[in-house]
Amino acid sequence: MRTNLIFAGLVAFSLPAACKRNTDSRSPDECGGLCGKGTRCDRGACVVDSSQDMPVKQEVETNEIPMRPQITSWGECTHERDELPKKHVPVDDTAIPQYDIERPRVLDWSEGEDQLNEQVLSAHMREVEYGINECLAIAACYNGGSLKGGRLDMVIGLVGKTGRVDAVTVTASRDLQVFGIVPCVRKAVADHQFPSYNGPPMTVKYNIEIGEE
Repeated sequence: MRTNLIFAGLVAFSLPAACKRNTDSRSPDECGGLCGKGTRCDRGACVVDSSQDMPVKQEVETNEIPMRPQITSWGECTHERDELPKKHVPVDDTAIPQYDIERPRVLDWSEGEDQLNEQVLSAHMREVEYGINECLAIAACYNGGSLKGGRLDMVIGLVGKTGRVDAVTVTASRDLQVFGIVPCVRKAVADHQFPSYNGPPMTVKYNIEIGEE
C-alpha cells in the first residue's frame, strides 16, 4: 500500500519572546510592560499581535534557499529487511525538550526585530520532511512494508541567534504511533539547522497529513 502527501504546509508562526516571571514583572500586566510595538502580553509571554500591521525584517533572502522537490510517496519501506535490526530499536529523544508555551524565557535586549518569513521556513521544513519520511519508511519496513494514513502535528521552538531548535512536540494520529515514529520525527526536526536571525525566538506550527492512495 502506498501513502501520498495530501497536505504539508506552514500553519502558523509566532514570536514568543517571553518575560521573566516574578512578582515585580507581573504589573501593570503579566509581562510588566516589557512587550514592544507589534506584540502583546499573553499569559506572561510577549507574542506577535496579528491585528497590527508591523513590517517584518528578513535577514535571509528566500532565493538563497532552493526548495527541494515535493515528496510524493510517503511511508514506503525503502530498505531491505536484512539491513535493519531484527527487533526495532526506537530513537532516543530524551534529550530533546518538549515545547511548552508556559516555559519562562528572559528577554534579551540585544535582540533585533528580524524573523524568518514563511517562504524561508517552508523551504527548510521541506528539508525536514525528507528526514520525517525516512522515519516513516523505517516504521513501514517493520509494519509489513507500508503504513496506514494519518497526521503528524509539530510545534517547534527556534532560537534566533543560533537557528537551532530548542524544543519540539510531535502529536501523531493512532496509526502513526507505531515503531518509534514520534521520537524519530522529533529528532529529525531537532537535528535540522535553520538560518540564524537577529530577533526573538519563534514558534513554528507545522503539520503533515498522509493518506492511502
